[in-house]
Amino acid sequence: MIVKHIVGKKTSRKIIVFESDDWGSFRFKNKAIRDHYMPKPKLGQWMHYNDCFESFEDLVSLENVLNSVKDKNENPACFTFLMNPANPDFEKIEAHNFKAYYYETFSQSLQNRKDGLQILNWYKVAIKNKLIEIGFHGREHLNVHSWMNALANGNEIVKDGFKNRIWGQAKLHTKEKKMSFRSTFSIENKSELEYLKISIKEGLDVMCKTFDRKPTYFLPPDGPYHLALNKTLAENGIKYIGLAKLHNNPLEPKWYQTKPFWLGKKTKEGLCVITRNVMFEPSSPKHNDWVNFGLQQIEEAFKYRNPAVISTHRANYMSGLNFNNREQALVQLKELLRQITKKWPHVEFMTSSQLGETIAAG
Repeated sequence: MIVKHIVGKKTSRKIIVFESDDWGSFRFKNKAIRDHYMPKPKLGQWMHYNDCFESFEDLVSLENVLNSVKDKNENPACFTFLMNPANPDFEKIEAHNFKAYYYETFSQSLQNRKDGLQILNWYKVAIKNKLIEIGFHGREHLNVHSWMNALANGNEIVKDGFKNRIWGQAKLHTKEKKMSFRSTFSIENKSELEYLKISIKEGLDVMCKTFDRKPTYFLPPDGPYHLALNKTLAENGIKYIGLAKLHNNPLEPKWYQTKPFWLGKKTKEGLCVITRNVMFEPSSPKHNDWVNFGLQQIEEAFKYRNPAVISTHRANYMSGLNFNNREQALVQLKELLRQITKKWPHVEFMTSSQLGETIAAG
């Protein structure tokens, strides 16, 4: 346990980074569909049960909490939104008899919402005010190759989800590894890498057109990700990459399949690695007191002169499927932030890329 704290770049500065996954991605589109698949959710299914596309009200509520504290430089708390800027275009896929994949962009998804323009404007202002950074989480939070194969082969579980305009419900019905369609970069054959290279470039282009800037930070969803894709990331403007300390590099020999990484390590393509060391998921039943649990992890990070890089998923802060979910999570987030600034008055809030820049500057 101590080894994971010892290895990596060190600093005496008290740096806090919040990384939040899954923004822009579809899951259950409404409560009726969610309840159809999850009439009695299990404890480990809290993310499925609460997660949905963000609303303008969700975003403003989160903004108010982030603005409730200031760091030593008078900056508010900030989030890195790890974003999926596209989702399947179900109508087009069906119209082409499941023989070709099509996607709709984040902007196109917003056009179908009453609060769509408000959401887009919120993002742009929040980026400008440095309240959020937009990081890249894959074009979709979807393994296109395996999902399309399952549809083409007439898999009944997958077709049922498609009918309700979702794809992530399959894992609720089976433990079969191949049915985990939310793992974007999990491959079964290296030939899939060529499609993923195109997907990366297209996803980053979509984000650039949507927000007038390309992301510089990337973190793959769900873990598996082949490091051969790093070259494509670097060629398209990515400078920093989020990886687990023991990263799953699929389809390689055992000696290269589980690869160690640490904060500040450089890949051969020049990407600077950022690793997480704190978990804060207040909607999860895994812990009864997430505020104290979070503070303990942050204190341990600071003890070993590490920045605290906090994992906290979008699902915690959504109200579309469960209104109380957002309010209860934000109460805990606000208290965590209050306790942080009280306990460490010299704290500095940063986004992931700001942390990467700080590491690069020595």
